[in-house]
Amino acid sequence: MSPVNTVSGPVEVATLGRTLMHEHLVFGYPGHEGDRTMWTYDEDAIVAAGNAALASIQAQGFSTIFEATPNDCGRNPLLLKRIAEETGFTVICATGYYREHHGGSAYFDMRSLFTDTVSELADLFITELTEGIGDTGVKAGIMKLGTGHGAISDYEHVVIKAAARAQQATGAPIITHTEGGTMGPEQARALIEAGADPSKTIVGHMCGNAHDLDYQLAVLSYGVGIGYDRTGGNRLFNDITDDDRMDTVVSLADRGYLDRIFWSQDSIATWLGRSWDGFRSLPGAEYWKITRIGDYIVPGLLERGLTDADIDQLLVGNIASLWGDR
Repeated sequence: MSPVNTVSGPVEVATLGRTLMHEHLVFGYPGHEGDRTMWTYDEDAIVAAGNAALASIQAQGFSTIFEATPNDCGRNPLLLKRIAEETGFTVICATGYYREHHGGSAYFDMRSLFTDTVSELADLFITELTEGIGDTGVKAGIMKLGTGHGAISDYEHVVIKAAARAQQATGAPIITHTEGGTMGPEQARALIEAGADPSKTIVGHMCGNAHDLDYQLAVLSYGVGIGYDRTGGNRLFNDITDDDRMDTVVSLADRGYLDRIFWSQDSIATWLGRSWDGFRSLPGAEYWKITRIGDYIVPGLLERGLTDADIDQLLVGNIASLWGDR
């Protein structure tokens, strides 16, 4: 297996341990920068919040997270490196661009009028995966992309093609965002048609459609992994609860898909921008936190008949497979 790029340098896959594959230590929707008159960027406070979040899951036996913030949503590799070094946690950061509607698409949309933006984005991703992000000395270890509700835009197809091309050059895993339990099969098909390796690709937020087993199986038919990575949001984004998520995962495990399921929470330790309660104030969000898998999902899966070895497969083995043979 090839080494894994972390914000603190390369490590061997075997050292990752229990891993959450889709979390955010700091995240901000594009546009937060222009509102800086009304809020203060306090790096020490961000680091303290990140340290506390990682300490809470370290106590549950986790040792690694994929920090899934893409380039256009406040990614800060040096800040992530500081958190990793202060906690001793393994943090793998991303390169990539978010879905068009909530991302920073304007720059590459404009460039597409006169240049090959698939090539430009692929070059960016490859550079950040192999040489480093800017002058930080930090290399990304994964790619992150997203698609919108009910359709994949032309811009999102450009990012998909660029990520697939960069994966062919580097072997780096791709993780994704899908919106509202839609476009999972279409996203998987687009990635594979663009040349992505299904064994190194995770279609995200599949638990947003956990009631629809056919939807799950349609995505799995492409050979990709699926992210059950909005854990804790009970009827927050839709009518899905954590019990629904677990019931569907057990059904999928019974069908032989345990090795292609990836658990996480999509939690955010710090939102960039004006102080607000955000999603945490919404009904159903009280359990949307980084500790939910350790507190509720692991015991719940064991109660449903999964074994300790199955839990290790979900949280350790499946992650390792992204850098080797599944």
